[in-house]
Formats: sequence, structure tokens, C-alpha cells
Amino acid sequence: MNVVEKYGGTSVGTIAQIKAIAAHAAKLKAQGNQVVIVASAMGKTTNKLIAMAKEIGEHVNERELDSLLSTGEQRTITLLAMAIDALGVPAVSLTGYQCGFITSDHHSHARIMDIDITRLKQHLNDDKVVVVAGFQGANEVGDITTLGRGGSDTTAVALAAKLGWECHIFTDVNGVYTIDPRMYPHAKRLHKITYNEMMQMACLGAGVLETRSVELASKYGVRLYLGRALEENLDKGTYIMEKTKHLEDMPITGISIKEDYAIMRVNDLPNDGKFLNSLFVMISQQLTHDGKVNFAFYCNKQQSDVILKNIDKLHSRYPISRLLGFVKLSIVGVGISTHSGIAAKVLTTLSDHNIRYYQITSSEISISLTIEEKDKLKAVEVLGKAFDL
Repeated sequence: MNVVEKYGGTSVGTIAQIKAIAAHAAKLKAQGNQVVIVASAMGKTTNKLIAMAKEIGEHVNERELDSLLSTGEQRTITLLAMAIDALGVPAVSLTGYQCGFITSDHHSHARIMDIDITRLKQHLNDDKVVVVAGFQGANEVGDITTLGRGGSDTTAVALAAKLGWECHIFTDVNGVYTIDPRMYPHAKRLHKITYNEMMQMACLGAGVLETRSVELASKYGVRLYLGRALEENLDKGTYIMEKTKHLEDMPITGISIKEDYAIMRVNDLPNDGKFLNSLFVMISQQLTHDGKVNFAFYCNKQQSDVILKNIDKLHSRYPISRLLGFVKLSIVGVGISTHSGIAAKVLTTLSDHNIRYYQITSSEISISLTIEEKDKLKAVEVLGKAFDL
């Protein structure tokens, strides 16, 4: 089976780990497979490079920062290619630019425009293991760019889409769970999950995969696997795919949590919608008797800081209040639209355990509500038990 494998920073943090991955790659080659490995920077390298840049000054040139951050992955892929080659298996390392990743001009959060895999295929045809730097590419004028959070996952899925191969994402967790096991020790590992459910869980707070990579896999039909690094038995991880069996038996797939939510309120605004131009958050509106509106909107703390900073003029005319200490809890599952009573069961379960909930939004496969941070673990536990998660 030809495969693109991606290894995260915790999986390549030491030379011993890199040698273990090299041995695994050599074994795959001996079995007759073609192999592409995408690697992240070792351990906390990216954070260290950012800290070094900040020591230079408060305002860092984004072009130069991308150039600096890209060196983290370059170090990993060079060491890994050396380790594979030392086992007698030809290997070559390629930066994002060398691998043909052409991106937009947006430094620190570039989007992949295309990949010219001509050079990659030449190396594969020469029977080499190709080790590619994740998280990076170059714009049309050759400036190095980075892809932002989860960029190495996106790199791996994009290559798998181009090659028509399966993609395995290896990290320090052994798959996707119904609930973060750190919050709910009884959480169950999912053997399979649909693209849509995984995208919902990712964008609503589950940290195992970034939304961009799952969206890309869904768009191009890439069979995606998430599991623990160097675990030979792929049954011990999770497959993300178009459809899974037995969905009717499990209307709820999992629960995701987004931390540090804020409730913000502003009253007596003109009913013209201008206030909403830059807000992409959970919003509720109440029309007053004199034709004006009261807004309550929900966002994360960082967004609330930006909003308060950028609306000084509005703030003087329409005082804005902010309440902190909330989380966004989301229930995800394709059965939400086909099974009656799911929302009622969620709300009743919370009420029965004296857990207050606030703004509620829903889609075909998710129900999200805001609760107080102090009730987070209790809410996860009671809902986990109620839905057998």
C-alpha cells in the first residue's frame, strides 16, 4: 500500500524517535510500498523560534518570520532522511518549495494553491523514500510561506490527494475519542467517523485534527487515518471517511469543548445591522419597543479583546459589557437530524443536574450551547453517561 505518513512534533522530538521512524519507513519499503513522509518540527522548536523572533522586537516582519519558522521542519526532514539512508534505503528530503507547494501570499496562514509533484514523482520512481517538510510552501515569487495551525496535517493530506494515496496522521494519541479522555476517562475510541462529523468536532473544539486537513480529505476523497506513532496495528486508531456502518445505532458521535468563551452585551443599538459587519460569533437579538435592538453575542476571549479594542467609538455611545468564564459545549452526530428528541434530552439532562445553559445553536449534525466553565466537567460526565459515550 502506497501511503503518505505524517509525524507530529511530539513523535520526532528526539534522535531515538527519528531513528525508530526511519526503521519503520525501511520496513514499509521492504514490503514493496512507495512512501512519502511529512514531518513537523521537533518538539517545541516552533515556539522557541517565535520566542527568539520576539526578542528582536515587538513588530516582526511576517515574511522573515515565515522564513525563520520553516527551518524547524527542515532540520527534522534532513535528520530523518539521513537516518533512513543510514539503513541502506535511499531517501531524500524536500522543503515545501522543493516539493512544489505553491501558496497564496498570506504569510503565517497561507493557503495551498497547487502542488507541482513532478520532482516528487521523479524521486519516487527512483525508489526513494521522500521526506517532505510540513507546514510550508512558497508564493508565486518564491518567498517562503507557512500554512498556519495544523499546517503539517494539511501538507500530508494535500500530497495524498495529488498522489491518490491513503494518508496516515501519526501523533501521540491513539485515535479520535467520543470525548477528550482527559475530561472524561470513560470516553470510547471511535474506530470510524465521517468527514462531516470530524470537521464539526474539530471546528467545535476537538484538538486531534485541524478542520482544514479534514475538509481537504473530504473534498478529494482521501482515506484518512489517525493513530499513535509507530503502532503497527491500524485497528487501534481511527479512520475518517465518507460513510461508516452502524450509524443508526449511534446517533451521537461525540462531545467537543471550546474553552474561554465570553458573553458580551450591548443595548439600544440602531436596527441597521452595521454592528454585525465584523462579528462571526454566536449572536442573539432582541427587538425593543422603540425599534432598537439589544444584542448578546458569544465569542472566545481573544475575539472579545479584539472587539473591545476596535470599537472605541461605538463603546462610548453604546456601553458594552463582557462576562468571562464560559465554555462552548457541542454535541455532534449525524443522527441528530434523524433521531427525534436529541435536543430535548440534552437540555433535560443539564437541567436535571442544575447546569445552566445559555445561547443555543444547531446544525444538521451538531447542537452547541454555552455553559459556565465551572460546570464543564460535570456537563461532560452527565451527557457522556446519558448518550453512552
